[in-house]
Amino acid sequence: MGRAAAAPLTRRASPRLRGSSVTRAIRLIGDRWAILVVRDAFQGERRFEQFLERTGASRATLTRRLHSLAASGILVRAPSGESPGRFEYRLTPRGRELFPLSMVAWNWERRWAPRGAGIPMTLRHRDCGHEMRPETACSACGRILVLQEVFDRPGPGARARVPVRAVRSLRLSTLTGATHRGTQPALAHIADIVGDPWTPLVLAAAFFGLRRFDAIQREIGIATNTLAARLELLVRRRILERRPYQQLPPRFEYRLTDKGRDLFPYALVLNAWGDRWLAPPGGPPFQLVHHGCGQVIAPVVRCSHCHEPLAPAAVSSSGPGRRAAAVTQQSRPAVSTAPRPPSGAAASPPRTAPAAAGRTDPHAAMPPARWRRRDAS
Repeated sequence: MGRAAAAPLTRRASPRLRGSSVTRAIRLIGDRWAILVVRDAFQGERRFEQFLERTGASRATLTRRLHSLAASGILVRAPSGESPGRFEYRLTPRGRELFPLSMVAWNWERRWAPRGAGIPMTLRHRDCGHEMRPETACSACGRILVLQEVFDRPGPGARARVPVRAVRSLRLSTLTGATHRGTQPALAHIADIVGDPWTPLVLAAAFFGLRRFDAIQREIGIATNTLAARLELLVRRRILERRPYQQLPPRFEYRLTDKGRDLFPYALVLNAWGDRWLAPPGGPPFQLVHHGCGQVIAPVVRCSHCHEPLAPAAVSSSGPGRRAAAVTQQSRPAVSTAPRPPSGAAASPPRTAPAAAGRTDPHAAMPPARWRRRDAS
């Protein structure tokens, strides 16, 4: 497997991120509204008005996101069997394979979102009958995947010249988990961090060991004012911490906190989904290798009790704000135009009371950021 030639992600600069599978995935579902729409689709919502109520998006923003997700093959727009002349949006096989990502997001919110954030406090695996937490493990050896034990190496598509498309928007939404105006606040807080096209790439650069402003800027091709804004956001959210590495002149670097490292499984699962559905014909430009077994990582999100993969409709929730049908299986299969076979299905957290305002300490002495915020993008 060429393990000797590999280096830990935390000690080595990354390959080009802009043509990677995770970047391609971010283009499709890397904004706040797409994340919330997919969340609600996993709970069985299909109609425009249902998405509108639960996400809190404007009608124009929601219309654009639904059309974008349908064009990307994540949702399919189909006539409603109950209301002639009306349409609904169903998850496709490609969309249902995002289910493990929703489980990883739940795990992160359970630990790091403020109290009253709207997530179910307990998940139960129906196959074994036990309460559990989703675990992200190596499918080859079964060990839990952690950042320090993951390496990268060039993949089969490393030499291919992949055209880079411009990121859709450089602006952030004014809404946050603390000001979320929809009726379903679950996953609104993780959307604060991964819910725009640039911030997840800055975070991915940190996972690959890049800490300094100039190195991150060169790696992902981001404008300096945009990078300053995203670093400020990640420090304010305590995903990164800013440390001096030079006194004269003063220079700083950005290091992952425990809260930031806990987002690594989210990046792993998103990258694996991108490798399966979005990699170029020559294959992904880089591969992630597990140091424990030397195998290319195919992450599996499994039950912490029985260690079986979490299947659709096999997870139920309990705790404050439990929804009547916490995990809703699609009653009618989606019609997919994707060329690959289905392999997943659906579930996600239920509806609860509005989220409590999560507060973070302001971070002084950050580089100035000149950017505008707006609701839609």
